[in-house]
Amino acid sequence: MTQSPNETRFGTIFFTIEDGGIFFEVEDARVEISREVSALGRRTGSSLEIRVHIVMDLQVNRSQDIPTKLFNISIQANDVVQKFKLEWRNPISGDSGTDTRARELSFSGWCCNYELYRPEITGASDFGTTEASANTRLGRADQLLHCTFAVVTDDDNIGNLTLTS
Repeated sequence: MTQSPNETRFGTIFFTIEDGGIFFEVEDARVEISREVSALGRRTGSSLEIRVHIVMDLQVNRSQDIPTKLFNISIQANDVVQKFKLEWRNPISGDSGTDTRARELSFSGWCCNYELYRPEITGASDFGTTEASANTRLGRADQLLHCTFAVVTDDDNIGNLTLTS
């Protein structure tokens, strides 16, 4: 069953650029934490690597010009460390317009990847109806923005990395 864009969805995700006071909805977010390990399964050195990926439909939050703001962050000459926050919210059953925070990830880092793309050809007869996209808003999006953020893991900034639920 496909939901209309106006319906409350389970698990709405919001992204905040705390240093700029920018707050917007994203379609998807993924957090990856990895370490290099030896053949015995022991980590090697200080190999902690953390990446946060967000995907947003450019039809959402058009008025805030989020793509330009994220683009400007991604092309900064220095890796200016900024504070970011992801919030996963769950709607309250039967209560319109209100929700509760299910999970929150706060971190310091910078944008290390910026990708603007079109997921499917608009106007095709099967647009938004393919098996992979039949029940997702992403499959019906006209243009998507994917950004990856490198999380700073040095001693001064690792304290800013918190996950609460």
